[in-house]
Amino acid sequence: MTRWKTVAVLAAVTVLGGCSPTQTWAAKLTPTGLPQFVDTACGGSRVTDMWVQAGEKEIWRIGFAQPAEVRELTVGQKPAGAEEKVAWQRPNGDAPLRLSVRQADGRTPVVEFTLDGLKDGKVGYDGEYLTADDFAKKREAC
Repeated sequence: MTRWKTVAVLAAVTVLGGCSPTQTWAAKLTPTGLPQFVDTACGGSRVTDMWVQAGEKEIWRIGFAQPAEVRELTVGQKPAGAEEKVAWQRPNGDAPLRLSVRQADGRTPVVEFTLDGLKDGKVGYDGEYLTADDFAKKREAC
């Protein structure tokens, strides 16, 4: 196979999903009503920063001195090596929110959600609100 055909095949596989990065982060509520963020990929991501914005306003931020493996994190928690840089400021339930996760490899996936959208056990994942059962089907078993 020529080099250009190899490049074309690899590009097609990437576009069709064989190697494409997929959304792995999701948002849900804890029983106390705080947002919890879950990485669905096995092994967790090496994270340097996580933050939530309501519009242009940053309403929560946590940073890590060294990239840390994070699989789940609830706002207000400070895992080892983390520093809360902006304390949680609860927005209105219908306010559009954006979780950004800066990973050590430079990627910064985003999850968009509202607190109202997460009520009744819903999970914000890949642009939609899923039931816990539907989300469990999409989450990788590790």
